[in-house]
Amino acid sequence: MKKTIANLLTLAVVVLLFSCREKPTATSTGDTTVEWRKKNWDFGNISQGEEVAHTFYFKNTGKHSLIVKKIETGCGCTTADYTKAPISPGKEGKIEITFNSAGRYGKQYKEIRIFANIPEQQATVSFTANVLQ
Repeated sequence: MKKTIANLLTLAVVVLLFSCREKPTATSTGDTTVEWRKKNWDFGNISQGEEVAHTFYFKNTGKHSLIVKKIETGCGCTTADYTKAPISPGKEGKIEITFNSAGRYGKQYKEIRIFANIPEQQATVSFTANVLQ
């Protein structure tokens, strides 16, 4: 009888230990892969002071959720808004950029760096514009 009680207590402790382990979530931090519809955009000729916008679309082609950690635009003339929730495998996200050409003229080339849980740690998209006076 004592052996049965001891075995039941041991079993209860083991079950308790395994049930308290952290369970994997959909926001796994494992690396994944991303595919871009288009990584470069040309606004063409625009007037100085004009604001133009474009949306870059991407798809999570990996096996883990894609997590965009942060985005750097490089200068104050460009802003970016992006999908902040984890993107499940097979789903799409987007980065909406706005370029303010005030105080700029001539050919402009800007890069946006995306930091995410991909093997390269970051990806880059870019745009060009020719700002006319």
